[in-house]
Amino acid sequence: MADAVEAEGGCLCGAVRFKVSGAPIRMAQCHCRDCQRASGTGHMSNAIFRADDVTVTGQTASYDSTADSGNVLTRHFCPTCGGRLFLTVNARPGMIVMAAGAFDDSNWFEPEIVLYTKSRPHWDLTTDTVPNFEAAPPPRKPAAS
Repeated sequence: MADAVEAEGGCLCGAVRFKVSGAPIRMAQCHCRDCQRASGTGHMSNAIFRADDVTVTGQTASYDSTADSGNVLTRHFCPTCGGRLFLTVNARPGMIVMAAGAFDDSNWFEPEIVLYTKSRPHWDLTTDTVPNFEAAPPPRKPAAS
């Protein structure tokens, strides 16, 4: 697991702000078509945290979409400026997926995995020094007890 992060961020206009205090569960870049459409570019860079480690102030608007897994993703953004902030997944209660680019300083972000490379545009170069998967990765194995 990555080191704990103490960081703040928010939307473009500042109407929505957030603070994170905790270690990311996973940091990923995703090239699925939904992430491309939502970001307006070739991928999204996201850090997954425990929801209890994140505080959000201000009102967000949201949009639900269904992933190829059948899970419902609720994308949250600022209703004033449209800045993308975070998403939640119905199959992962207690977790929140934060947009790395919405942090005031995201220099702590380092992708550990790249997803949906089968949809990666040739012009969008992401790292090949971490595991890359054509679609969703296989489930993580439980830690040995």
